[in-house]
Amino acid sequence: MALIIDTFCSSSKLLKTLTGHTSYLYSIDYSSFDNSQFICSGSDDKTVCVWDVENHKCIRSFNGHSGAVHCVEFSSYYYHNHHRNVVCSASYDKTIRFWDIKDNQQLQVFNGTHKWCCCN
Repeated sequence: MALIIDTFCSSSKLLKTLTGHTSYLYSIDYSSFDNSQFICSGSDDKTVCVWDVENHKCIRSFNGHSGAVHCVEFSSYYYHNHHRNVVCSASYDKTIRFWDIKDNQQLQVFNGTHKWCCCN
C-alpha cells in the first residue's frame, strides 16, 4: 500500500493556485452545473467564496458570518428541489447560512445553535 501512495504523491503536481482569502482555508466543495465547474471555499477570514474552475477566478464572495467559516457545501436540496445553485456554510458564529450564487445574496440563516458549527 505504501508503494501506491508514494507513486501517487511523486506523480502529483500543482495545477493552479486560487488566491482570494486572507486567512486559513477550512473547507472546500466541488460541483458542476450550467456546463461549468465550481469550487466553494470557507475561511477563517469569515467569508465564503465561489470559484470558476476553468477561469481560476472567484466569481462570488459572501460576507455575513461573524466567525470563521468551517464548512461549505453546494446544496443538493436547493438544486434538485428549486433548480437553484446554492452554497451552505456553517461557522463558529453559531449560524448556518444559505447563499444564492446567481442572485449573489443570502437566502436563509439558521441561528440559535448552542455551540459553534463545524463539518463532520
